[in-house]
Amino acid sequence: MKHNQASYSLLFSELKADMDLLENLLEKNRLLTGKIENINPDEFDLAALGYTIHNIYNLMENYFLRVAKFFENNIDQDGWHRNLTDRMALNIPEIRPALLEPEDLSSLHDLRSFRHVFRNIYQGQLNEEKLLEVNRGVPDTIARFSDSHTRFLDNLRIIATELT
Repeated sequence: MKHNQASYSLLFSELKADMDLLENLLEKNRLLTGKIENINPDEFDLAALGYTIHNIYNLMENYFLRVAKFFENNIDQDGWHRNLTDRMALNIPEIRPALLEPEDLSSLHDLRSFRHVFRNIYQGQLNEEKLLEVNRGVPDTIARFSDSHTRFLDNLRIIATELT
């Protein structure tokens, strides 16, 4: 699919809007983390914190979907959540630069795995220790993702400029 300046502008705007939402979600995560550190949390406090992690990963995955649909327009159905994340670390010559660094995949897969558990915990309770372990990695994961976002948009600007 051929893209033009307008389609790149739209993609930039959508990805920037995603990053604004991510900052908002990170702030909610920080507030809940601070609250939980200062109280004896009950299951509802833990569920609220888990919900922020769930939403953070969902937003990142939607960002990945935007990129994949814009450039590759093909999402495999089998194991697509993991494959989509892995694909974002690929540099695809003549199509798009890599969004992520390969070393970022592990922390993103931790968030993805947590999100899966969180979505499917119909009976039982969250594992508080695992929740807090995953949560400790959230700020660094988002900081690295933010750096990747900036680098990716810089690379896309170069590509879009060459279209004229």
